[in-house]
Amino acid sequence: MNNLLLKVKNLIKEKRFYKAVKKKLYPYFKGFLLFFSSKSNKIEIFIPKENIIDTTDLPLAKKIFQSYKIMKSEQKNVSNFYKPSSLWQNHIDKDFKFLKNSFDNNDIEKFLFFLQNFGNWNNYLGIENQTFIKKFSRNILLKKYLSHEIFSGQLELWKYFNKTDINLAKLNMPRFGNHNGAFIDDNFVVIGSFFNEIYGQIIKKYLKNNENNIVADLGGGYGKLAYYCLKDLKEFTFIDFDIPETLALASYYLVKSFPQKKIFFYGEQKLENINIKDYDLLFLPPWEIEKMKDNSIEFMINRNSLGEIEPEAAKNYINQIHRITKYFFSSNHEYFRNNFNDNKSSLINPEYNKENKFKELIRYPDIGHLTYENNKMDMDSDIFFYIYKKI
Repeated sequence: MNNLLLKVKNLIKEKRFYKAVKKKLYPYFKGFLLFFSSKSNKIEIFIPKENIIDTTDLPLAKKIFQSYKIMKSEQKNVSNFYKPSSLWQNHIDKDFKFLKNSFDNNDIEKFLFFLQNFGNWNNYLGIENQTFIKKFSRNILLKKYLSHEIFSGQLELWKYFNKTDINLAKLNMPRFGNHNGAFIDDNFVVIGSFFNEIYGQIIKKYLKNNENNIVADLGGGYGKLAYYCLKDLKEFTFIDFDIPETLALASYYLVKSFPQKKIFFYGEQKLENINIKDYDLLFLPPWEIEKMKDNSIEFMINRNSLGEIEPEAAKNYINQIHRITKYFFSSNHEYFRNNFNDNKSSLINPEYNKENKFKELIRYPDIGHLTYENNKMDMDSDIFFYIYKKI
């Protein structure tokens, strides 16, 4: 109750109370109008009826679990730059508790259960809006709104970007992890599918043709953007740098999505003893970024996570990114700062390139964030995406 009162107080102080109330009530009002409308679409909201238990994935889970245990052991002794911020540590302690229990009890089947069902989890995991979809699907008015405004709105924007090639199959993504979302003509999507597919198209334009480009993602969640970037490439080497909890999910999702690829799990060998280009997918904890050679990566991606870590850690990552990569895609907060337990605040986009180490090629608002909740421009959304080239 105290937190609610504090939020209301801050909204009134910031003169955003009326707008916030309107934003909360609008989906019910619009859903009510849609309920009596003859308007129809081909979008079918999908919520799994049950969780998956498939022991045929145990061999893969054992490899991921072994790597996860090594990372958790080493994480205690690495620099604070590479440990979760207080914001994310609180989130892990609360919402990843099931995963933590599987680790504490050395329970591989419980660990596998989490990997196979994170896309339908009841707790918000910070990597997908599955709880939002589940909540809206339980109310007939909100479900109408979810289908006709949110998914349909994102689809129309995607079609606007793809007028010369409206092939819905490009949006289809695997459901490994037992994701909820929607089907459009038998193509499965989540809310973020539409603009992740667009960003995948943009990123691929910066890669060298007919070469095995090294692409890396810092804090890539479970690998959704990576999937859209990689799915049409004949050759690639993709490196995922992330904290152990989300890296375990990405390992499962991407290995299942690309079953024929050669995989490197952290801990199998020392990174300095391998040729990175001998592998298609590499899953590494964030501290391994220091072992990457200068100018060894063609394209580096970061969505959201630089704005969720303490400023000193973010500066360290920016320096490492500048050292190792040619192009850098960043999608983070432009004005809003996250606050941490030690009274520090996150950096924002204009501060990532203060020393002008990069040449800014693109700066645009992330239209997916700007429009998805109410299918109209939300000027309170401040996620911008940038593409930089190293100077």
